[in-house]
Amino acid sequence: MEIGGWLWKISYMLHVISNAAFFGATLLAILACDTICTGKNLKAYLKLSSVFVTFTGLTGILLLSILSMNGMDDLTNNPIGQSVLVMILSYTLVLFIYTLVVIYKGGESRIYKKMFSIMFISYLVAYLSRTYLTT
Repeated sequence: MEIGGWLWKISYMLHVISNAAFFGATLLAILACDTICTGKNLKAYLKLSSVFVTFTGLTGILLLSILSMNGMDDLTNNPIGQSVLVMILSYTLVLFIYTLVVIYKGGESRIYKKMFSIMFISYLVAYLSRTYLTT
């Protein structure tokens, strides 16, 4: 098997694992917001989830560059490209909301819960649309 195939499989596997970890951590933050949204626990959550978000972005960039090297330059013509565009938009929204969570210092758990819910729904819509477009 060629190196590009191994690189694709490994980076895709790491991308999906880091996405799932962030998705699960966000769901946990929604369900247990009264506990997690306190000072010390929130800092630990933000540190852990920043690793997952960064790793997801880096592997996503690697996957996009492998796709473009293999001739998929126009992402709007095929279902895989359209699902990639939905994932890019979702990731951009998640990064924006994540930045707001990091900046916000109010300490109200209901606002944190709403921000975590937006991130969770964004990821859920991205993966449901990806499943719909690629099957």
